Amino acid sequence: MVIDLETKDIAVLFKEKGLKATPQRIAVYKFLAENPVHPDVETVYNQVIKENPAFSKTTVYNSLQALSDCGLVIPVMIDNEKIRYDADTSFHGHFRCEKCGKIYDFKCSDEKAQGIDGFEIRQKDVYYSGLCSCCKI
Repeated sequence: MVIDLETKDIAVLFKEKGLKATPQRIAVYKFLAENPVHPDVETVYNQVIKENPAFSKTTVYNSLQALSDCGLVIPVMIDNEKIRYDADTSFHGHFRCEKCGKIYDFKCSDEKAQGIDGFEIRQKDVYYSGLCSCCKI
């Protein structure tokens, strides 16, 4: 789902998370929220410099790290090649097509895991892979 966010709304969201609303962080978050394609750092950088040519790749990387640290985005490590980012922080799964490489979101239930009583869970990941409906034809 693509959403259209205003800068003032993003600034409020950042304030709630205790994150300083810099132009770089706002631009990166806005891109991720409005383009749910699970981009990597390179893709985010290539998109945000179109409107912000002074941004460096390091600035984009640091912005992604800050957004991840405060819980506004989640890193998606579905393949060994690169970390991708998702602004949808609700519990959901990811499916990666082995042919085209696209990553799709899917809903899944947040059922309790068995056999890890007493463990401290910090992150839950659900990843599937195979062929998407377009590639299996």
